[in-house]
Amino acid sequence: MHPWLSEGLGPGCRVEAAPFEDALELLRTDHYDLIVVDAGSCGRPVPEAIRTLRSFRQTPILLLAPRSLRETVAAALDAGADEFLFDDGPPSRELVRHAVEHAVLRRGMRDAAETDVDPSTGVLSPGAFRRLYEERRARSRLFGERFTVLVVQVLDVQRLQAAYGADALHGALQHTASALRGAVRSTDAVAHLGQGVLAALLDNGDRQRVQSITDRLHAEAQGYRPARYPGLQLRLRTAHATLEDDRDALAEATRQLSAADATPPGAHA
Repeated sequence: MHPWLSEGLGPGCRVEAAPFEDALELLRTDHYDLIVVDAGSCGRPVPEAIRTLRSFRQTPILLLAPRSLRETVAAALDAGADEFLFDDGPPSRELVRHAVEHAVLRRGMRDAAETDVDPSTGVLSPGAFRRLYEERRARSRLFGERFTVLVVQVLDVQRLQAAYGADALHGALQHTASALRGAVRSTDAVAHLGQGVLAALLDNGDRQRVQSITDRLHAEAQGYRPARYPGLQLRLRTAHATLEDDRDALAEATRQLSAADATPPGAHA
């Protein structure tokens, strides 16, 4: 086990190192919060090793590899690894922790997406999003992490459905969900909360990044011109709140939407 990895994981983590075959035996009987695979010592092709691990465990997997194995890393991610670290030189403690957190987040979102997806938009359901949100709040209390909740409301939902029908509304929601998913990072959770409201959990959602995301969303909405409904205009309202001091950022952002009824449609909240 690399000393820098143990230091990055922190003193509260129990670490066990074993050859690949022995590790498989441990995984069959014990629970682990994270699996770390060293590409240089796993004793078999790395993608094969990842597929073997993934075949009976959904534990987050962090891959360690030199930069010369970029193609191997890409294949391992396709095979089921969640994050990687280049280990040509000792990564900093902050980088190790960042990689571990991303591995856990990505696995959590993949598990949720496989079991609890909103059928109308293809993003997470309200229940899956709420579970991830509460997990992030708990981690924030433990580690002081800040994250931002961005909510996006499709305006005039009832009017859209009345004027153009359910299929048109469905298409508008799908377009907005796709635009939001494309505007945020792969580790940011995106969900449809119902009633035309979508939400995203943003890692390190600083004001400049939130502004960039909302600008892109409004541009996507303005450019939405479905061929079957040439008169349809998609308008959005956005709001965001950053979790600090254990505030309920989701509730605060949602309240901002409600309070913005007097804001001109299409304006940034």
